[in-house]
Amino acid sequence: MSGFATDRAAVRLRRAWLLQAVGLPDAAPCYPHQLSGGMRQRVQLAIAVAGGPRLLIADEPTSALDVTVQADILDLLRRHRDETGAAILLVTHDLGVVAEIADTVAVAYAGRIIEHGPAHRVLTRPDHPYTQGLLAAVPDLAVAPGTPFVTLPGAPGAGPDSVAGCSFGPRCHLVQPRCAAEVPGLEPVGETHRSRCVRHPSAQSAALPRPHGGARA
Repeated sequence: MSGFATDRAAVRLRRAWLLQAVGLPDAAPCYPHQLSGGMRQRVQLAIAVAGGPRLLIADEPTSALDVTVQADILDLLRRHRDETGAAILLVTHDLGVVAEIADTVAVAYAGRIIEHGPAHRVLTRPDHPYTQGLLAAVPDLAVAPGTPFVTLPGAPGAGPDSVAGCSFGPRCHLVQPRCAAEVPGLEPVGETHRSRCVRHPSAQSAALPRPHGGARA
């Protein structure tokens, strides 16, 4: 374990701390088949941070976990980041997790980054129509009963080369002929914010329609 004491007592102490941090203080003597899927997921995260990596790639680390355990996992990731200066590449569909821990956000659609910038800016003032749609689709408990959910029409893109132009064009409420003819670049819309949309100034102020149907990402 680079950067950590490697004598047996110190290793055992760190192991105990990591298992405690993920909510499994008694898991050390267990075999994998003795743990549930969620428990194994947490043990894997403890193993991942044990060596103090400078870059930690965490793919859906909180999926299928209850809210209390999610909070423990996010706290462990934050402590690892703050204590080691490590970078964390967090892959998630949970916007609550993004808001909780991310400094910078990259939004992907059909295999391409379509918006990138500081987390607060992207989550509060998104420029790309897809990002706007994702945020608008988050359920709001303050709306009146019976209010239809905001959804994105159409089916998710199959990949970056599934259409000739903008991969989000077939689902976009701001689509124009130019969108079908070219793949937009990831252009700056501020000092630290970029958006892959040919008409991002319009997208920033446009209201997303409220079609009926099941939500699709």
